[in-house]
Amino acid sequence: MQLIYAKPSPYSRKVRVTLLEKGLAGQVQEILASPMEDPAVLLAANPLGKVPALRLDDGQCLYDSWVICEYLDSLAPAPRLIPDGAERFAVLRRAALADGVLDAAVTARLELLRPEAIRWAPWTDRQRRAIERGLAVMEQDVATLGPAPTLAHIEFAVTLEYLDFRLPDLAWRAGHPALAAWLGDFSQRPSMLATAPPPS
Repeated sequence: MQLIYAKPSPYSRKVRVTLLEKGLAGQVQEILASPMEDPAVLLAANPLGKVPALRLDDGQCLYDSWVICEYLDSLAPAPRLIPDGAERFAVLRRAALADGVLDAAVTARLELLRPEAIRWAPWTDRQRRAIERGLAVMEQDVATLGPAPTLAHIEFAVTLEYLDFRLPDLAWRAGHPALAAWLGDFSQRPSMLATAPPPS
């Protein structure tokens, strides 16, 4: 298999953490690509030109980090990152919450990259309000995550570290001590350390 990814991309990072947690990293060739340059290797794997994309051994390509993570989880029975039964939807709900916070953070970050004269402050403010509401629920939910890593754990950790990386002015730790303490532990997992984004 081949994973086409970008190091700064939090969506790529979710997949790379999943590979390491599942013990599958040795089965995947990682190929760096810059989405803004529309490299041929990426467009051949994903016509949308977005990372990550996973090319399977039979030539089939998967894209969207959710789809790729679920596929990788299906390849090995343990550890299960997306459990079966009722717990499945609890994990997916928490993962979707963190992913929504991440989407809002990425949107806010992209708006900041526009020339100041054409930035739309109400749009950025709306994303930040969504982040704040999501973090408030994550602060309540973090105690229910449990010790075994799931997709929700990965989503929480990647999202929080993306806020540190791209929106440090949010200073999210100040109002979310439980999340901050949890991340302090989870961020030391080898999968997180090995996939940390490059210095900005």
